[in-house]
Amino acid sequence: MNKINFKLKATILSLALLASMTSNAKAGGYSTYLYSTSGLGNAYSGSSTGSHDVSDIYFNPAVTAGKNKSEVIASFNYLRLAIDPDNISTVSAFGNRAGAESRNVGTQKLIPAFYFSSPINDKTAFNLAISSPFGLETKYNKNWPGRFRALNSSISTLNINPSVAYKITNDLSFGAGVMAQYYKANLTNEALSPLLTTGLGTVDGSDWGYGYNFGFKYDISKDLKVGLGYRSKIDYKLKGIVNFEDNVLASRFKAKTTTPESISLGVSYNVSPDLQIVADSIWTRWSRLKKLDIVAQNSLLSNSSQFNWNDSYMHSIGANYALNKNNLLRTGLAFEKEAMNDRNREPRVPSADKYWIATGLNHKIADGLELDLAYVHQIYKASKININDIGSKGEGTVVGKYKTTVDVVSLALKKQF
Repeated sequence: MNKINFKLKATILSLALLASMTSNAKAGGYSTYLYSTSGLGNAYSGSSTGSHDVSDIYFNPAVTAGKNKSEVIASFNYLRLAIDPDNISTVSAFGNRAGAESRNVGTQKLIPAFYFSSPINDKTAFNLAISSPFGLETKYNKNWPGRFRALNSSISTLNINPSVAYKITNDLSFGAGVMAQYYKANLTNEALSPLLTTGLGTVDGSDWGYGYNFGFKYDISKDLKVGLGYRSKIDYKLKGIVNFEDNVLASRFKAKTTTPESISLGVSYNVSPDLQIVADSIWTRWSRLKKLDIVAQNSLLSNSSQFNWNDSYMHSIGANYALNKNNLLRTGLAFEKEAMNDRNREPRVPSADKYWIATGLNHKIADGLELDLAYVHQIYKASKININDIGSKGEGTVVGKYKTTVDVVSLALKKQF
């Protein structure tokens, strides 16, 4: 394989690694948003103030300070991602690249999460959150027009986050923790050999990264609460293999990447004993995504890619209404501003601005045992892909549209003891 194709694969890797740099605070890019069943029922509004349960420690570890019971939650989230490319056309340095249209490049996944909290004393609590904050899988037909830029993309993460919450005063609580996060990417595309024959190019890399989080919760009154949560950036030094046609040609590589920091701010207000209004705003520093350098043992694979993503945000509002002593109804609406736009969207990450519609139900099965259910539908704005640069690596232009919808069904069992 020639220098063009080596650099082509390195560029594709850089795109996916860059896309992995989503906020685990849940706004834009590759974030899974599948952290909490109860939170999903409100589109995560009220999570920063602990309006749901101990799963809110994902957003703000301070929310468990002063609690007198231990709690464990197992959450299971079914994600259906439907991505429909439309009217895709490409032109490469080697001429037009026709192919079959891919009807739905999204996938279906079951993503679990686990949470635990236990009081140490009347002011202090220990927390543990295990979740998959980032991830995406897209699968294109092997002969779709943009196959030289993307075929299959798989990114997955595992985040382990112990923390401690402390009640400073009767009204003010603080929490802080550390994060260990494993990141793995496997990406494929069609590539050209020196004789202009084609074959499958694959990149596979992974690493552990470490960061921290903290938060505050303040009770303005018994009915009005505010919360602030922060999750730090996490740096990675990814290592792996890039190969062509099952290791006919292969080389090891290293790449530095970072998941950006995020801030969440929320408020909850008890209108009456049965009705609570909740809201949250989440900001993510996607503007960190300027470039990514790939360094391979074979220098032909080394490459530097430029990107210009923007900071992302999500605003949500919701309500919790007690139907009776055993059932609580949740609802929520949200708007999420994506980090990418028509100028920098690419096939592996064809996301766009979206609206959330959410509903949920909490049911008390028995003393200390509860069941949570949630459903979320996300409506994406119609988006364009407009890569007009053929590129020095021969990957070609990609022009067209994407239509995307997301449905999530979530179930959680909660035990207090």
